[in-house]
Amino acid sequence: MRFSIEQGLAVAPEVAIAAYANPAFYRDRPPGGDITILEVTHHEDSGTRARIDVRYRFTGSVSAAVRAIIDPAKMSWVTRTDIDKDARRTSFHILPDHYPDRLECSGSFRFAPGADGPGSTAMTIEGDLKVRAFLVGRAAEQLIVSGLRAYLVAEAATLPEFNQT
Repeated sequence: MRFSIEQGLAVAPEVAIAAYANPAFYRDRPPGGDITILEVTHHEDSGTRARIDVRYRFTGSVSAAVRAIIDPAKMSWVTRTDIDKDARRTSFHILPDHYPDRLECSGSFRFAPGADGPGSTAMTIEGDLKVRAFLVGRAAEQLIVSGLRAYLVAEAATLPEFNQT
């Protein structure tokens, strides 16, 4: 499933991308939608480029059909994000903690000046997601993308406050 998500941010593109490269941005954050951050597992930053690995867990409910194939307690993953601050782009890969043969996801974030003036950003996320699960794969893909959208709305709301700390 190919997906694209657009989200407005109430900070400038440089501020937004700097936050995504900062481990402190992910610490102690309340759940967003059905996704909870567990920990930052790796971080390196050379100034213009950064890599950050963040472990997440899906905490929402799933159908009985999905539970028959996938243990909800094992719905966790690391998102590895490579950040090019100058280009205002990232690329990401999702690395499942469990069921690596059933889930593939990768994509990119772009941070462009927003329509609401110099202190705003238009963030675009594009990616490819594939869930290999008999009969429920497509439904699981839709659930994941829906959860990602809800998570991003909650995450975007934290950017202005984080920028002030």
